[in-house]
Amino acid sequence: MLASAPAWAQSGSEAASAAASELKGFAAPALQAPVAFGARWGTFGAGVYGQTCDCNTDDADGSLGVAFGLGDPDKYAALEVSAVAASLFGDKGASDGFGEAGSIGLKLHTNLPGFASFAVGVNGTGRWGSESYKNSNKSSVYAVASKMLPVGQFATILNIGIGDEIYNEPNKSGANVFGSAAFYFTQQISVIAEYTGRFTNAAVSVAPFRSFPLTVTLGATNLGERYGGDVEFAGSVGVGFAFN
Repeated sequence: MLASAPAWAQSGSEAASAAASELKGFAAPALQAPVAFGARWGTFGAGVYGQTCDCNTDDADGSLGVAFGLGDPDKYAALEVSAVAASLFGDKGASDGFGEAGSIGLKLHTNLPGFASFAVGVNGTGRWGSESYKNSNKSSVYAVASKMLPVGQFATILNIGIGDEIYNEPNKSGANVFGSAAFYFTQQISVIAEYTGRFTNAAVSVAPFRSFPLTVTLGATNLGERYGGDVEFAGSVGVGFAFN
């Protein structure tokens, strides 16, 4: 699917980030789009992301990510650091196998009154791997705001942001808007709609255990079948840990 490969690496990091930011059973607020909430000191997350694609002989690929936090977003700010290994099954036409290509992500975030947060970050920096991987996966800078709002007896988390590269149209310079909305039936079940700046996606997220931070998110990407691509299936699993 054209221009979707960089999102796989990011999404492994997003799954890890979501698991580390809420150390309890909490459904995800997004599938691929960044959110402002993030990991703090003493928390660690790991996540795996997979997506169907016409990209190799397995017709699927994905990424594995880990994330940890430094600082306290309630007091001042925290820095979330993530690392992601791309090409779970290997890229067609590339020499990189799993773990041989990947990148680093950084997100500086602070929590605001009223269950809100703001963050600035970069995905895809510090890339390693083949030259073809590094050239096709440029770093993307973004800013995003997130807020939880009550909806009757339910709740929703809204995210709005702006970013360049993978959050913009392919081969276009400058920045573009992205956003997502997650409706929560309970803290453990959410339905998600998002626009990444390129693709419109939909997903369902479930946290099976109320007191344990395991989150499973399943969805469909590129619902508009943009750039000549098909609708693809995507999913992630994330888990979080606390060391303080």
